[in-house]
Amino acid sequence: MATDLSFFRSESAQRLREQGLEQGREQGLAQGRAEQAARSVLTVLTGRGIELSAAHRARLAETTDLAQLNTWLVQALTATRASELFD
Repeated sequence: MATDLSFFRSESAQRLREQGLEQGREQGLAQGRAEQAARSVLTVLTGRGIELSAAHRARLAETTDLAQLNTWLVQALTATRASELFD
């Protein structure tokens, strides 16, 4: 008995695949922007000689909220210690 695979070739299936691909691209771009923002915060703090604890590094690496990361980046320009950003 042959299996009907016509759905997988249909316009509906193609549309669903395209939607999935687009969502994946958007998620990947958002993740990449967050990772770059976190690296920027780390670069500024390191360049200014401000050391981060393991907990601060973990929090920075785990944060995906771009607005929060950008806030930390601006604060990193004038902070004198890491706790000013994260506590």
